[in-house]
Amino acid sequence: MKRYRSSHMIRMEHLNHHGNLYAGQATEWMIETSFIVVCTEYGDPQGLLYKNTHKFDFYKSVDPGDIITYEGVIVRTGRTSITIRVGLYNEKTGVLHAEGFTTFVSMGEDGRPKPHGIALDDPADEEETKWRREAETFF
Repeated sequence: MKRYRSSHMIRMEHLNHHGNLYAGQATEWMIETSFIVVCTEYGDPQGLLYKNTHKFDFYKSVDPGDIITYEGVIVRTGRTSITIRVGLYNEKTGVLHAEGFTTFVSMGEDGRPKPHGIALDDPADEEETKWRREAETFF
């Protein structure tokens, strides 16, 4: 699947009491990136509903002034659900600082889940295959 990217510069208002990126802010940006991915692929933002964040693991703190990039890719599709893997990378070094998965559900005008019609293509590489296997464990 196509990978989508969004970037942010870490400013003072994004920090926690330890002086690095606040997890709540990081999670907000992860969900935003997930929405951009799924909305772009599905095509109808009104027909999408956030369902769940399955995990969001930090591996390394993010410091003020760092420029980070979130990279998202669809890794699982059900009949009405779409799961996205998002990695948080340091733009300068390429180091993975955190990663997580979110799921959205496609909804009809009647407020009931409806099939989205998105099909996964072949994985781009072994890493994407690993993400797909992990995403399956959430269901």
